[in-house]
Amino acid sequence: MQILLPVVGDSYLALTTHISTCVEEQLYRFVAREMQDDHLPKNRSELVMSNVRTGMMSLLEKRPDMKGKLHVLFNQCLPAPLRKLTWRLHLSNTKARMEYLSHVSMNKATSVLDRDISLQCLSVLSSERTFQHLKDNKLAFRAMRNVLSYYHKHRSLPAGLCRTDYFLLVPLLQAVIDTSTPSTSVDSVSTLLVEEYITFMELRPSYMRLASTEDSTGRNMYEEVASLLHQINRDLANTIQGIYTQQANKAPDSVPTGVQCMMQPVVQALFAGFLSMSTLLYVWDQYIIGLDQPAYNCLPAISAAFILLLQDHLVACQTTEDVEEVIRTQGLTLSIQQFQNVISRHFFTKFYSILCKDEHEPHPIHDPSQAIPPWSHLSRAPLLPRTRPQDRRQAREEREMLQRQRIEKQKQEQSVRRHLEEEQRRQEESRLQRLLEETKRTFTAQRDQLLEQLSWEQQFHYETQKAADEQIKGLQAEIGRLLEQRRLSMDTNSAGSLVVPPPSLHSQTPPQTGKPSPSSPVPVVLGGTLRTREVSGKTAESVTLDLLREIMQSADSMVNGKSDAERDSLNTMTRDHLHTYRRDVRNAEIETFGHEITSREIQNIPEPTKTELNKRLSVAIRRGTEARYKAQFTSGRLLEVVTYAGTP
Repeated sequence: MQILLPVVGDSYLALTTHISTCVEEQLYRFVAREMQDDHLPKNRSELVMSNVRTGMMSLLEKRPDMKGKLHVLFNQCLPAPLRKLTWRLHLSNTKARMEYLSHVSMNKATSVLDRDISLQCLSVLSSERTFQHLKDNKLAFRAMRNVLSYYHKHRSLPAGLCRTDYFLLVPLLQAVIDTSTPSTSVDSVSTLLVEEYITFMELRPSYMRLASTEDSTGRNMYEEVASLLHQINRDLANTIQGIYTQQANKAPDSVPTGVQCMMQPVVQALFAGFLSMSTLLYVWDQYIIGLDQPAYNCLPAISAAFILLLQDHLVACQTTEDVEEVIRTQGLTLSIQQFQNVISRHFFTKFYSILCKDEHEPHPIHDPSQAIPPWSHLSRAPLLPRTRPQDRRQAREEREMLQRQRIEKQKQEQSVRRHLEEEQRRQEESRLQRLLEETKRTFTAQRDQLLEQLSWEQQFHYETQKAADEQIKGLQAEIGRLLEQRRLSMDTNSAGSLVVPPPSLHSQTPPQTGKPSPSSPVPVVLGGTLRTREVSGKTAESVTLDLLREIMQSADSMVNGKSDAERDSLNTMTRDHLHTYRRDVRNAEIETFGHEITSREIQNIPEPTKTELNKRLSVAIRRGTEARYKAQFTSGRLLEVVTYAGTP
């Protein structure tokens, strides 16, 4: 690179001019190449601005100390990526960031009023018109809660945060949300916002933190706004003086007092909630880019511009309540362009000189190269050589062919993917069909097995019942035979009693006169009808008792078993069967009547309804019993075979 220095002492100007020219030429070459290579048509100006912005942000990332160069963007609305970078550079605070990360690592970054702060965040985002677009953004809500909860704990405030503290965080949050992606984490956003918010709250002037009665600087600030209004629009100043004269004791102080009453809530929130979000971010851009200049204070000028833009509505106000309503409602309609026009007309020269220190220049300029002439490469440099029409046609045909090939390839891939999906679906359907058939076969086999098991049990119960009936019939026959033998024995005894007995010894002794002695018992003579005849040493009564004893023992062995173990087992099974039967009856009653019913209620049902209900109840009981047996057989818990007394 050869740099010409035509005049001694002008080396800096020559160097910067040559660098600017080289950067301009390289930029336009890159833009021209990008327009030729890219398939999508783009505007040249957009490409130039995009590349300039990208290069500027890259330089600022590498050299944060060059943030003062951003002063040339005064009265400009910054793009979202550049705004996020600019605010981060001016509000960086390594100490605050490290303290927050340390508290987070120890789980000590949450305030005791975290729940109240969360509810207040939801209230602010839902109730304020300019913040409502953030109420459904989970990232915004969580980051806002984390920052304010840590700020409350960091400041060790005895009470909760005021509403202004919530408002002042929203613009910082919006600047981060505008450039966030779905992969952006809450922790990274919270860390960045904690750093910016704490720095902002520490750097804000005293009149944004204290009431007017506690701060003289705030009084001076509102007096400066009143002075600007007198200089720019005396009629508007007189209107404000007329409205607030009724409340001020001294007429000369009515304008500063009125301005203070009007603007103090607005200035304390730095216009948050009083302007639309885009206009609010523009105002914050002007405030933040001058934080590194102690002499720069744009709030009086912006406040005066705010009042001037509401002039048409303020002149119609009669009371202070009308003024507050105008500020609350009409401020939301103000645009960035309106503020830029007022700032450019009345305040631009002063503030641009303070920021850029160009008091010796005849007039400030907007070009980033400042004293260097504006770029002129686009108008004076020859355009890059263009291709011939046939070359362009061939290139277009090649692009179209590549595009067709790409589309065809996409179609083939979609077809292959669709065939694979269909094949997978068919295989899945086949697998499900086989599984269904196998399940049906298993179910059929289990059902046949259960039916066979049920048939066998019914046959077994039938044979057992038949054997019991035959044994009962045999016992009944034996009882009849024994009764017949007893009757015959009784008949024999009756015939024997008709024979005259031989005379007794007492009848052969002559009778004695006199009364018998009371102590002598009178012998009792039993007739033949009262004596019991013995057969083979046994009487009929003893035989009957033995028979009844045998019958009772047989019945007891059939019912209770032959041993204590069998008796206990039968008792347990009987209780289980009775319990299960009662449960089946109760379920059948609920199924038939809808509730449990007593025998008295059944007796009170008139015929033939009672007969029909009894049939339905019996069918329900039998169906429930069969279902229970089937369920037991299915689960493999079959009942053990009961060996009844009298059966092998």
